[in-house]
Amino acid sequence: MKHAVVAVFSALLLCTLALGILAVGAPVAQAAGGGYVNKCGGGKILLNASEKRAFALHNEARRDRGLKPFCVHPALQKAARAHSKDMIERDYFSHDTKGRNEDACERIRRYSYRWSACGENIGYDSTPERMFDAWMGSSGHRANILSGKFREVGIGAHTGNYGGFETTMYTVDFGARG
Repeated sequence: MKHAVVAVFSALLLCTLALGILAVGAPVAQAAGGGYVNKCGGGKILLNASEKRAFALHNEARRDRGLKPFCVHPALQKAARAHSKDMIERDYFSHDTKGRNEDACERIRRYSYRWSACGENIGYDSTPERMFDAWMGSSGHRANILSGKFREVGIGAHTGNYGGFETTMYTVDFGARG
């Protein structure tokens, strides 16, 4: 009887460990409030919580004005994430990549996005809502968000120390192909 109890306990322990390993292996972005959104060309792509919220705010503004919603293009997503991370890690704020002779559209092309039109919004703030409100209050940033020519985006949000304080750096890369 004692061996049967030990065997049952061991089996339960193994199942618990297996479930724990699966849970730990789940995407961190999803566990932190992020999730999947529509990827250009079909399917889904995983965004972290700040990226997902910023994406939703962009599409809400577009829908409210009768514009088609954005989809996330994987190449634009990689470019936006990399730029936000680079600005935090190397402590600068610019559409131009620090140390390279490269503007936003050249950087987007380096990430294999072949655009017919491109644009970029960058900024830093404590929440996606505050960042989005700032962009909507700026005519140039607002024009990118509400442009009918742009249908594809990548949204990168990276949190870290910039200028001596903790903040989230945002990059939104806009594109059109064709």
